[in-house]
Amino acid sequence: MTGLLASIVEAYGELRVNKGRILLSLIGVAFSVFALTAVMGAGGMLGGALLQSMEKSGGRDTVLSLQPMGDMSFEVDEFGNEIGASAPSDDLTTAEQDDLVLEQIDRLGITQRTRQVYSDLRIQTTQGVQTTAVNGVDPAYATMYRLQVGQGRWLADSDRHRLAPALVVNQPLYEALGSPDLGTEPITLYGATGAQESEQAIVIGVLPADPNTDWGMQAYMAADGMPTLPGMDENSLTTSEYLVWVPPEQADSVRAQLTQALSDTPIGAFDVYPTSFGVEEMSIYKVFGYAVAGVAVVILLLGALGLVNISLVTVRYRVREIGIRRSYGATGGRIFFGVLMESVVATVLAGAIGVGAAVALVKAPFVTDFFREQGLQDLPPFPVDAVVMGLLAATAVGVLAGALPALIATRIKVIDAIRS
Repeated sequence: MTGLLASIVEAYGELRVNKGRILLSLIGVAFSVFALTAVMGAGGMLGGALLQSMEKSGGRDTVLSLQPMGDMSFEVDEFGNEIGASAPSDDLTTAEQDDLVLEQIDRLGITQRTRQVYSDLRIQTTQGVQTTAVNGVDPAYATMYRLQVGQGRWLADSDRHRLAPALVVNQPLYEALGSPDLGTEPITLYGATGAQESEQAIVIGVLPADPNTDWGMQAYMAADGMPTLPGMDENSLTTSEYLVWVPPEQADSVRAQLTQALSDTPIGAFDVYPTSFGVEEMSIYKVFGYAVAGVAVVILLLGALGLVNISLVTVRYRVREIGIRRSYGATGGRIFFGVLMESVVATVLAGAIGVGAAVALVKAPFVTDFFREQGLQDLPPFPVDAVVMGLLAATAVGVLAGALPALIATRIKVIDAIRS
């Protein structure tokens, strides 16, 4: 260890003496390491932004959807062929169906679960009564689909049985309502048949504007409160699907258990399937990342070539010094390692500067704002693997650039020093 530290100190001293000769080549190495690290770091953060954006529509990895398939009974002709199908009558209410399915989900210890009930609602806006989509969900829906409320709050368990239904609306609907005061100013809901049925509701939260999901006015409310809306009742509303969020490594096991548990119910079997997919399936972004990283590697090799030339020239100028060291007993291995370490220390220092500049750029406010516009809500730290890769690349360049000059230095003899 002492010998290694001594070699590093000696190499740093030589760099200070010959800094004028190698400065330009080290600038090329620092720039190439900066490009490589910045590309990898930004690529990792962009992948996170894309994944989070997709999770807003498809759910986190892994969200499973449970949908009833029905239990079809077939009529058979005299030859034994199935000639038709009819679904059995369903006497279960929506609440009984929910209890049946949620009981099986709870048995597996799954806490992140939600129902989805879709319907339309007529609502009083500043432009008159308009129809908007309403989605009845449970509180876990926001976590599973990365919904973050920009104003107010999201739905809670206490909102299930409010006399005045609590709504969370998107930005287009909030603006159409005239931006009412959250939690205090009532809005009017109407039934589907006309204005004779109405009810007061309260807006408790507003989702921030999102061009990827704001395709129209939309509202969210507690699934248990859907039957109390004007013109709706329990018989006209049916849960469209049940969603559960489980760890990816448990997805196959949970899927099999839920399929088995819900294979024979009064409303038939249930289909259980994942709704999300990972960013790694979008190969176009991987190809783009590889292409840019390839360009950075080419720049890195060009910087290494320049450093090799400078190192060769430097060794030629140091013939007398190296010959004198050989006369005092320095071995060929000692000379080789010393010259090699000069190149390695130089590139590591240049690489550290390049990595630092890359981290500063990617974490700059204007860059992080760009990632947030692309859908990145939970801003991750700069990828550690990008930093490690940048430093390893700088070290590798130092080894490659220093090996040839070090080999030439070991061939210098004492007589060469005398002649010089």
